[in-house]
Amino acid sequence: MSDTWNLLKSHGGIPLAPEVCLRVVEYAIDDEPKVAAVLMGLSKSFCLLLRSYETSLAKALSKNDDRLEHVNAAQPIALSSRLPPGDATVTTLTYEWYLEMRCRASLIDFLVQHEITDMDDDTNGWPTIENIHKSELLLRQTVFKKRAFGLLYQLADCTAGIKNSTPDRDQRIRAEQGRLLESLSETDLSALGCLVEIVGQGFFTIFKNKLLASSRLGQSLPYIAHSQSSVLVPSATQLNDLSQNNDNWIRECMCVFEDRVQRYGPYFAWSFVAGANNRARRPDLWVNDEIQQGLDDMNSFEMGHTMAYASLQSVVWRVFCRKNGCTLQDSWNEAKTLVESEMAEYKL
Repeated sequence: MSDTWNLLKSHGGIPLAPEVCLRVVEYAIDDEPKVAAVLMGLSKSFCLLLRSYETSLAKALSKNDDRLEHVNAAQPIALSSRLPPGDATVTTLTYEWYLEMRCRASLIDFLVQHEITDMDDDTNGWPTIENIHKSELLLRQTVFKKRAFGLLYQLADCTAGIKNSTPDRDQRIRAEQGRLLESLSETDLSALGCLVEIVGQGFFTIFKNKLLASSRLGQSLPYIAHSQSSVLVPSATQLNDLSQNNDNWIRECMCVFEDRVQRYGPYFAWSFVAGANNRARRPDLWVNDEIQQGLDDMNSFEMGHTMAYASLQSVVWRVFCRKNGCTLQDSWNEAKTLVESEMAEYKL
């Protein structure tokens, strides 16, 4: 780290008040959170200044920031969106934490406008509100989706601190997520359950259309492998089934996708739809590895080789049914009604 010049002094040697530097830094980080790491590399004295005031700066930046409303910013330790996420975490009121929270906010803004969260298809019976203008309905659906994505972040972050090397890691993760679900109200559970169903259907539609388009265009399987990663290339039999509207394989992929979205949070959904654009990290390949692992686990369980957990989505609905007092058969209609009532009450 170069220290040939001191940012706390002018070129003429006049000391610059640290308060002035910190105020400029606050504006710079608010504009682009990644700049904090760059600024700390400018000089030893500037790095010391920023480290000394890291907590207060992060607090000032995040205070009353509406962008952070649905990113689970209150969590003391949160999962990091590194690749693969694994057990990497960020601690509250640090520059890294603020960058993570802002990235989450941008990610949610992207997802709520993406087709993977589309709620316009009447055939799926998604929550809606009758007799209001479409523009208002879209606004209310956007608020619902942002709030539900915030719950997904809570579900993922409750596992923060469990290391990959932890004995019985999977059991501990499932136990923590189970406790979090038990603590949620039936209204929160309805929002969480409905959003995962919506995102799952979005995955199903996007993935099926990509595979069928490749098949119709006469593209070879290596083309599908290049665009989707080789682990998600269907077999010749499965591809033939797709052409005959046999969606079983894609539905299996969808079930795994829903489970991983609840395990890793909205970052997993974003990685599926936009990860290929990040050529350096390629999080879409991580998504495909995770889905393939899930498919392998399902096959192993069906063959009686391993034990398996119930899907996390089934746990959501089971807890919801108990708190709501409804049957599993009625759970969707009950949850949908709660979501619609909540959407109608939003203050826009």
